[in-house]
Parts: sequence; structure tokens; C-alpha cells
Amino acid sequence: MPKRTCDLRSSSAAWDCSLRRVLAVVVACAATPALASGQGGRTQARCSGQVITEIVVRSEGPSYGRAFERSRMLGNVLVRMHTPTSPEVVRNYLLLKKGDRCSPLRRSESERLLRAMPFISDATVTAYQDGAGVRLEVVTVDEPSMVANLGVKSNSPFVSRATLGNANLMGNAVYASGQWREGGFYRDAYAARYTNYQLFGRPYQLDMRWARRELGSEWTARVSDPFLTEVQRMAWRLSAGQSNDYAAFRRPDTLDAALRVRREYMDAGALTRFGPAGRRGLLGLQMSVEDVEPGSGAVVVTENGVQDEFIPALEDRYGAWRSVRLNVLLGFRRLRFRRVEGFDALSGSQDLRTGVQVSSTMGRALPMSRGIAKDETFAGVEASTGIAGARTYAALEAQLEGRHRANGGWEDVLANGRAAAYLKPHPRHLLTVDLTWSSVRDSRLPVQLALGDRRGGLRGYRNSWLAGGTRVVGRFEERWRVASIRGTANAAVAVFTDVGGVTAGDVPLGVSSGVRQSVGTSLILAIPAKSQRMWRVDFAYPLQRGGGSGFEVRLSSEDRTQVFWRAPNDVSSARERVVPQSIFRWP
Repeated sequence: MPKRTCDLRSSSAAWDCSLRRVLAVVVACAATPALASGQGGRTQARCSGQVITEIVVRSEGPSYGRAFERSRMLGNVLVRMHTPTSPEVVRNYLLLKKGDRCSPLRRSESERLLRAMPFISDATVTAYQDGAGVRLEVVTVDEPSMVANLGVKSNSPFVSRATLGNANLMGNAVYASGQWREGGFYRDAYAARYTNYQLFGRPYQLDMRWARRELGSEWTARVSDPFLTEVQRMAWRLSAGQSNDYAAFRRPDTLDAALRVRREYMDAGALTRFGPAGRRGLLGLQMSVEDVEPGSGAVVVTENGVQDEFIPALEDRYGAWRSVRLNVLLGFRRLRFRRVEGFDALSGSQDLRTGVQVSSTMGRALPMSRGIAKDETFAGVEASTGIAGARTYAALEAQLEGRHRANGGWEDVLANGRAAAYLKPHPRHLLTVDLTWSSVRDSRLPVQLALGDRRGGLRGYRNSWLAGGTRVVGRFEERWRVASIRGTANAAVAVFTDVGGVTAGDVPLGVSSGVRQSVGTSLILAIPAKSQRMWRVDFAYPLQRGGGSGFEVRLSSEDRTQVFWRAPNDVSSARERVVPQSIFRWP
């Protein structure tokens, strides 16, 4: 467009030119606040006690970027496969309502609570000036909700397993899935899960799971109101379950031995918090019941059936018992949260927990108890701490529990935990150092800690028979985010080394491995780019031969932003099912 100039040869033209200049200055001055706000004329406000005049919720599905824009059909399929979270569901999580006074604590806690939901990738709660009050705008971005996988093999039957479900069914904060696995000589395995994260429009959680395995079965049911925010005063939990399973014991150069274990359990408890936000005390009571009946003799699970086998170390090793206890729940919490991006996710957001938290469970056996659980005292403690900066994070979480018999001495002692440090010298570059440990002593339940455990062990030792009563593993990883695929996905590469080992302890058939090490590389993907979930392919090579080690390719998919430490499965199987970790482990 040609530049307009003023013709000053006539007085009328001069006045017209001057008028245009004045109008331009007025328009520019009027536009300045809008440009400064960055919100098309809306002015952001701080929550400081103003009346909330309106709350607007905008719920968005996952953004798959430009890679799918060229294919309208594929884009439409992705859109139809996902229903955005219902605005009503989002409203029910907010700690502020229309007509309330705008509180900075409740605004930030609402954001954090929404981001802690597994079906939401990111959330913001922003206040805008609205006369003498403020208008809240809530924006959430969902995680992909489709849950599906298919296992195939080269021989008949060609399909070996299938899973289908949805992690946010119809946008209603419901996880529902079903699974099938071909059983070969044994029966086919089936599993189902239903989790409602907002029961009756409240932040109550209902979780029901059922599984029929090739051998054994399990069901669990739990309804709870866990501690989710700093402004919540009460929490409670009701749970029950039953399992019939086989505990495996690894042996060198032969099939694993196994002991059958039947467990039934239930508990009911509640606790309250007191003290100012950020420095909370906790006090509560819980009634717990657990029945355990281990098998008296070992079996070997072969391709052609279950066979009895006499193994002296396992013969009549474990006895049946019933524990009925009244437990006191105590705790202290002095925590803050720092929002970061690209720590436990490639570039997704995460709220890092800093400060100190301690929780404990202490209980005394009631007269209905029997077996080795009679006249016992149970004690368990969990402690965590963390410090965070813009580019660094260091944290520690440790758990310890045991039982004291009336005739003296501690038994069934279990300890586990994790310490980790993160350093981000560049937004695309992350270094992590990680140490995890697990230990069992005088266990009442059949257990071995395997060196190759998928969560707690060394990569490259998946088929190893090395297992004992104590396991310590250190990990170092250096990760580079190398590509953004047209806004659809982020990709990264990593190098890692795992160092650790097991000691025999007093578990049956336990061995000491000495120090073992593996090295490897990883390919990591996040879809969509801001997803909190990471897909990984690890290529691990053990540096020491023997013990069943070997080159391993491991595929995994996990959201690590929700919880700092998840105990390995072999540790969880040795714990009481009624210890109320779900109440204490709020976001």
C-alpha cells in the first residue's frame, strides 16, 4: 500500500492532515492497555479478595499439531475418538464459586488439582478484571483418552492379547477398560477396570478392578475421599479385596518355584488435618482386617500344567494368620509446589513437591486376631522431602514398616525408597541421578526381590534368576530433546547406566549378586507434544555375563509426573494391603 502524505499547499488539506494525526495518536493510546494485557483488551488481575462475578470454563481436547492438518480424515478420526472433559466436571474440581471472594491459595490449588488428574495434561485458572470484581477463566487441555493395544505373534493363534478402553469416558472423569490374554495350555486371562474420579459430582474416587489370570484371580474395590488440596480438612477411605495368586521364587538354570497365597482384606478409616495451610498436622483412626493363607508346599508352573515339587526351603515355611487392628494415623506436612516443564515429562508441565512430609500408622492387634499376628504391634512411617529451583530438583522418599511381637523382637520389616536429583542446564537437556532401595527381613509373606524387576531392578536382567532380600540400584541418565514433529510430538534420545545388586538376606533361595552394571540408549516420544506421558524404548546391555543377563529391548509407557515414588510390584506384594497409603498420597 502506498504511503499517504499530507498536502500542505492548502489550508483545508493542512487541517485534514492534522486531524488524522490527532486521531492516530488517540487510537494508539487507547490500544496500549489492550496490547499490554496481551489478552485483546482484557486486564489480568491478582486474586486479592475481589468478588467473583463469573466463571468461564473452556475444556480442550489434546492438540495433535500440524502433522494431521493435511489429512482431514485422520484429523476427524482423532477428534471423534476423544470427548473433551465436561465443563461441569472441571467446575466440580474448582475450589472457588461464583460470588466467592477470590483467594490466591484457592486459585493456585484449583490449578494444581486439575493438573493432578490423570486425564488432564495442563490447566490454568486466570483472573481478569470485571468492574469491581474479577472474572475467572479456566482452561484445561486433555490427555489422549483412548486405551488400546494388540499383541500378535507369528504362529496360531496370531492374536495373543488385546486391551480396549477409555481413560476419560465421554469426558466424565471415568476410566473404563477391558483386557484379554491368550492362556495357551491354561485358561485365557481377562481383566476389567472401572475408576470414577468424581463420584456423585464430588471429588470422591471409586476404583474397582477384577482379574482372572491363567492361574489365580483378584478383585479390589475402594471408595475414598483422599486429601487433594491444602484447603481440605477431612479424608476417608473404605476398601476391600481378595486375591489368589502364586508368589514366584527364582532359581538358577531351572524353572521358578512358586507358593500359592490367598489373601482377603478390608479396612475403613478417616483422618482430619489441622493447622494453617502449608503446615498441616494429621490425626485419624482406621480399622483393618487381613486374612492370609500361604500354601504349605512348592509347585512349578510348566507349559503343561502345575506340578508339585519338594523344596526344603519352602516346605511349611509360612503360616496362616489373621490380623484385626485398630490403627492410629499421624502425620505432618509442610509443603509447597513449584510448577516446571520438562522434568519427568519431555515438555509437559508438572508440580514439584518441596518441603517436608511425614506420615505414620501405628496399630495394636485386637483379640480377634490369630496365628502369628496375635498380640502384635504394627508401626509404619513414610517421610519425604524436596527442594526445587528453576533448573534443579532434589527429593527423597522413604518407607519403613514392621511388627513387634509380644514376646520381643521385630519381624516382617520392610524398607524401600528413592532419592533423586535433576539438573536442566538447557530447556532441551536433562541429567538425572537416581538411587532406589528395597529390603525385607523376616517376612510373613512369600517374597523375593529380583535384580531384573521391571520397576525396581536393572535393565538387561529381565530373565535373570538373581534375587534376594535386599536390592539397591543406582541410575544415571542424560536426555536430549532433539525434535518437535510439527507440533504433534516431541522426541528425545538418552544414554543411561544402571548399577546395583541384590544380597541374599533371609528370603528363601536368595543369592548375592555382587555389583552389576548395564549401559544403554533410549528413544523417547511424547504424543501430543505437551503430554505428561512418555513412550520409551530402552536398549540395555549388561556389562557382566552370567546370572541370566542379556541384551534387552524394553518398551514402556508411563506418566511419571503424578507420584515421585511407586514401589516395585515385588515390594507391594510383601506389604499389608490395608496400609492407608492412598489417603496420605495426595497430589
